[in-house]
Amino acid sequence: MSAATIFIVEDELIEAEDIRQTLEKQGYHIAGICRSGESALAAFKSIQPDLVLLDIHLAGPMDGIDTAEQIHTRYHIPVIFLTAHADEASLERAKVTEPYGYVLKPFDERELRSSIEMALYKHRMEEQVREDARTIRVLANAIADAVMLLDENCQVIALNDAMSRRLKDSYPLVHTVPAIQFDHDGMFTSLESQVSAVLKTGIPVRFEEKRNDEWFEVSLHLVNGREGQKKRVLVQYHDITDHKMFESQLKKEGITQIEQNMEQFQILNDQIRNPLQAIMGYVSLDCIHYRERIMDQIAVIDTLVDRLDHGWVESEKVRRFLLRHYRDRPGSEADETSNDKPPEGT
Repeated sequence: MSAATIFIVEDELIEAEDIRQTLEKQGYHIAGICRSGESALAAFKSIQPDLVLLDIHLAGPMDGIDTAEQIHTRYHIPVIFLTAHADEASLERAKVTEPYGYVLKPFDERELRSSIEMALYKHRMEEQVREDARTIRVLANAIADAVMLLDENCQVIALNDAMSRRLKDSYPLVHTVPAIQFDHDGMFTSLESQVSAVLKTGIPVRFEEKRNDEWFEVSLHLVNGREGQKKRVLVQYHDITDHKMFESQLKKEGITQIEQNMEQFQILNDQIRNPLQAIMGYVSLDCIHYRERIMDQIAVIDTLVDRLDHGWVESEKVRRFLLRHYRDRPGSEADETSNDKPPEGT
């Protein structure tokens, strides 16, 4: 690993030189030395050190705390304060800048090195966490589904952009209002009881929910954290509106086809009666004399019966499809108890 680069902000030149020589002996690279906060901030526009050692009591318009606040906000570079003494008020101000440590003057070389190494390690870990969070955010936003993470009180811990767009102006600040309380347009109507069930049993839950003219498949999964950490629930809303519309259209077309088939069967039945009546008339006469005509009529009937059987078979396929997909759906028009079979040919 290459040596870390350190920037020193110290208005006492002798102390600054002492720190420089000490750090260089320990293998660090000194990126620069400044006596004021203003000059340090200007230098950071072209220099990006790994860490800043900053005297908390700088002379000039900007003291060390003001400078650290700017470094934290604008550059996200870790800062260690150098101080001979600090009153309570200064320490309270310094906390806001989130420093990575304090080193008391006159400093001990081993203590200074330990503080620097701990600060560098902590900063690397925090950067990794932030990078992981950015990666997770990108992945969460890569899907069209609305996703959010809830705690045990149904408060929103995190959510992706798709969920934010669906909540619109009803979305409060995270950790302030339970999700189920901003249900002004029909969303989350079934969420509270389902979240409670998942938290209690740990078993994933999936159900369908209609919101205005939209249909959603809602999935809930328990998320276990570290030992002692509260349980959380991942909620995913998958838009199935197009699927529902396709199902409805398919169901409508299937039933229409069955009705048309039944109408054709009725026509075929009427057509069968005519040759049957002719046969009955021939049979009552001299069968041998009319044998050829009788066989012609039988052939006509046989053809019609084949057509009738084929129509019933095709209709049965559609009927079974509707039963398989809609028998448990409220308002289904398919009759699951029907046991109709195609008429037997004679």
